[in-house]
This record gives sequence, C-alpha cells and structure tokens, in this order.
Amino acid sequence: MRSTTRVPITVATALALVALAGLASSAKPHPTPPDSVSVVATAEQKFVPAVIVMHVGRPTTVRFSSSGGVHGVASTELGIPATTIMPDTPVSVVVTPKKVGTYKLPCTIVCGPNHADMLLTVQVKP
Repeated sequence: MRSTTRVPITVATALALVALAGLASSAKPHPTPPDSVSVVATAEQKFVPAVIVMHVGRPTTVRFSSSGGVHGVASTELGIPATTIMPDTPVSVVVTPKKVGTYKLPCTIVCGPNHADMLLTVQVKP
C-alpha cells in the first residue's frame, strides 16, 4: 500500500512541474532595449564618429552632443526630425530604420568654413 501512495504523489508532482514550465514559457519576453550610439558634432565641423550602423526594424537611440558650435541634423528617410545640437545640451533621438541603405546626413545649420563637408553617414543593415 505504501508504493501505491507514492505513485500518485510522484505523478501529481510531475504534472505540477509541467504546468509551471508551461506558464513560464508562455510569459511575454522582456522587450529588448534600444541600441544606442553617441555622435559628437565638433567645432571643426565634423561628426565623430563619421559613420554609424543601425539595423532595419531595431530602435536605436542616437545621442547627439556638440563640442563646439551649433549644429543640426535631420532625415525624412530615417524619421529624424529637425534637431538642433547645442554645446553642453545633449539631445537624443530614437530611430527605427525601415530600409537597408546608406544615408548621408549633412549638418543642417551653417556652422563654419567646413560646413559643406560635415556629413554623418548612417549605414542601415538587415
């Protein structure tokens, strides 16, 4: 009689563990935090780094700052609104690219003699 009591308890324990495992696997996964990258607009009219990489459908927080001068950036293709980059006032923009490609973002505010060459290149990969 002792062995017949143990079998139902063991089966009940196994069923409870299976049920708990099922609940754990049906829990919603935590969202992946956005990727992030920092870009500095310099007094020498350069973006550093000059090239950043993003991935289609994956949110990326771009943190812009200026080490000298007022600069700007915008891209309708990437969904970046007109953004002014001021010294000592970092600004962040969340970008979720929709298409693979290479995007050239010029500085949108005339900032000095090398302004025309001030480009941020965004490479969007799958």
